[in-house]
Amino acid sequence: MATMKLEIVTAEGTVYSGEVDSIVAPGDSGELGILPNHAPLLTSLKSGNLQVTNNGNREIITIGGGFLEMLANTVTVLADSAELT
Repeated sequence: MATMKLEIVTAEGTVYSGEVDSIVAPGDSGELGILPNHAPLLTSLKSGNLQVTNNGNREIITIGGGFLEMLANTVTVLADSAELT
């Protein structure tokens, strides 16, 4: 299965970095699903749970808002705050 790189960064540093199968992010207009090779995208995020799936395992990362960029099969989340739960 195809994967994409995910980087979650806050002012304190990198919270998450790795290859993932899919992401569901809390966009300002609703949940946003991202799969590998998604079209380039830049969007704002609201506070909530960012769901990351890798090899059938789902992780939840609680973020305090921020921005998400998808470019060249790499998703970068610049979050106000982030915590692995």
